[in-house]
Amino acid sequence: MRNVTYNFLQAEHAWMIVSDQLQQRNNMLAKSISHMERSQSELPMASRLIILRYHLKMSLRQLALEARQQRQNLQNDSQLADQWMHVHQLFFLLRQIDNELGRATTENNILRLWVESLEGRVYRSALVHLN
Repeated sequence: MRNVTYNFLQAEHAWMIVSDQLQQRNNMLAKSISHMERSQSELPMASRLIILRYHLKMSLRQLALEARQQRQNLQNDSQLADQWMHVHQLFFLLRQIDNELGRATTENNILRLWVESLEGRVYRSALVHLN
């Protein structure tokens, strides 16, 4: 049984926040793809978003697999450091997704207007929570 400390709770809270943010981006990408697929002229952007969503899902699967494998081989002392490393990897993935989605909205007016029309809390930044 692991000793629960404030540091472990902090790491767990950070993991929950970044996981929630990644889920929001996944939902945002799914809705964006559906929106862009409505118009024949927007199919190239829809394809780009599909690839971005695929990258998100495959990266999450890989990181989750690595985290599970590492947990089986760790001592208690290094569990906290590895948990924080996993949080930082997820946060890096979140930033990649945000950068690519930001680039796509800059390049495509229809996507940008649609994203701007969404409620602000749907696409909030995790930076506030993780810093």
